[in-house]
Amino acid sequence: MDNISDNNVLIIGGPHAGKTHFGGQLYGRLNSRQFNYKIAPQNRPADLTIFQDVLDKLSEGKRAGHTEASANRNIELKIDDSKGNNIVFAFPDYAGEQVRMIVDSRRVNTIWKEYIDQSTSWMLFVRLDEVPTIEDIINKGIPNAEEIKKRNAQPPPVRISDAAHFIELLQTFLYIKGVPSFNKVTKPNLTIVLSCWDVLNLEGNVIPSDLLKERLPLLFDFVSNSWQENSLSVLGLSSTEKTLTDEPDEDYIERTPINFGYIINAKGQRENDLTLSIANFIGRK
Repeated sequence: MDNISDNNVLIIGGPHAGKTHFGGQLYGRLNSRQFNYKIAPQNRPADLTIFQDVLDKLSEGKRAGHTEASANRNIELKIDDSKGNNIVFAFPDYAGEQVRMIVDSRRVNTIWKEYIDQSTSWMLFVRLDEVPTIEDIINKGIPNAEEIKKRNAQPPPVRISDAAHFIELLQTFLYIKGVPSFNKVTKPNLTIVLSCWDVLNLEGNVIPSDLLKERLPLLFDFVSNSWQENSLSVLGLSSTEKTLTDEPDEDYIERTPINFGYIINAKGQRENDLTLSIANFIGRK
């Protein structure tokens, strides 16, 4: 196993995007050594602070707690794949509010600059069930005079759309990393993860990129026009497979967390091996 590749994956996700549950479930599978990617016993990290809370909560059939706003931690995972390749995978942990502040303030602090500079791949979490439906004549009809008067009396606060938020964020990261815009981006590799897939209640084999194009066409067009095809992936993800609460889920406890969670690959097919997503977000499709 002399083929060693350093892959520093920057997980990008706002509040409640699902990145914490993903990290815990991914580590649980890696540590079990039952899947395509594994962690050798001698390479298990000494400090599992990032994952310990989520691992403990899931084993109790409960949802994990929210990462504190000031948190900035990083854990390095030394992973082997089924072909004997070694991959050094860095997993940062932070509160999603920090991502929102980058867009709101148009500023990147020194910690985030280091995250961006060191990253070789980006994994952007997008939670579609929290993206409001855009109101137009087709899906809402023409409002009556009374409704128009009511809206004009209390205009909604000005805020950018979710698509514009993600585009602004990616543009900021590209600028900080010094990636030129003359040609399509090849590095860093970008994977858009449509998280909490189970709550979308979709029927049939839905292709994630088609769903992104339907729900956030502006973001889809931006990434498609900015990244090379081989450097861009869109996946669906349900880290826990069902919605957990602060009350114990007996089925989760009995079957254990490792038997829950799945990804939807680029062809719309379900795969229970969450470790297979690693190949996508490090650019080895």
